[in-house]
Amino acid sequence: MIATDTFAKFGRRMASTQGFPYIVIAETKNPIRELDFDALRARVEAMLPTIIDGLTLKPGEIERRSRDMAKEQIRPRGIVRSSIPV
Repeated sequence: MIATDTFAKFGRRMASTQGFPYIVIAETKNPIRELDFDALRARVEAMLPTIIDGLTLKPGEIERRSRDMAKEQIRPRGIVRSSIPV
């Protein structure tokens, strides 16, 4: 998944409801709408390693790398709400 930082946690929560809590998210700062071509290209180039990892790593390795972070994003400590636990 590719998202701005504003939507990355929401994207992970939504993916977890579909059974994909460990989805790889390439994230960049919001906003991107006003960026010129060179600035946008720099952001894309910064995300490329994450995009390549998401396309090439084995599922077990993706889960190992993102388990703790995904747990905190999907069900933060101290916040009670309906969600699918990791």
